[in-house]
Amino acid sequence: MNAVKGTNRLILDDMRLYLIIFTSIALGLTAIYIAIGFLFDVSYSSQLFGPMYGGICTFAIAGLITLYPVAIGMGSTRIQFMKSFYLMGACMVAGTMVFLHLIYLVVHLLNIGGGLQVTLFQPGMLYSSDYLVLPYLWIDLMLGFLVLGLSVFLTVCWIRLGMRNFLFVLFGLGLVMSLVVAFGDMRQFTLWIAYQNRMLVFTVLGVIGGVLLLSTYPMMKHAPLVRKGSKD
Repeated sequence: MNAVKGTNRLILDDMRLYLIIFTSIALGLTAIYIAIGFLFDVSYSSQLFGPMYGGICTFAIAGLITLYPVAIGMGSTRIQFMKSFYLMGACMVAGTMVFLHLIYLVVHLLNIGGGLQVTLFQPGMLYSSDYLVLPYLWIDLMLGFLVLGLSVFLTVCWIRLGMRNFLFVLFGLGLVMSLVVAFGDMRQFTLWIAYQNRMLVFTVLGVIGGVLLLSTYPMMKHAPLVRKGSKD
């Protein structure tokens, strides 16, 4: 097995593990929600996307940190590792959202014909109150890529800057954002967002996630194998 196939297999196995873990959590929660709804005949709303987005975030952070030095030690180049990681990251997002929406579909069918009164909140409801499979799936995909891109970007910044410098930069950005929110006219911005096409807004968020993801490519071309210490 050459370095390219070995790297792909390494990241694929890791991605599959996280997908199984967080899908199992989602299935367990779904079973609990349905059981409560049928046993107690109650009507309530809950959510299921948290664990699934958490799985994407965990894969992006833990997978990148643990697999990067292993892949380089196996003979992979940094560029090849990032290409493989991007590919498996996209598969993680797609697989997660497909499983999530299969669960949504089952719950929706039970709501229609099975007497279940439990509803699961979906980000797509911000676009339409009617259950629309493809628009809902597209919106979750875009948010999944945003979570993936943001998680990988922050992790790579941590690897390159070290903990101390990373926290300084993060604190500075947080301070600037807080000042903008406190002294800026956020009401006008909120109204402007509210009048935009919701599908376009979610698509732009997904594109931002993709840009953040690809921006890590030049950052990792000469990245060290060991993260900088807190005093570096």
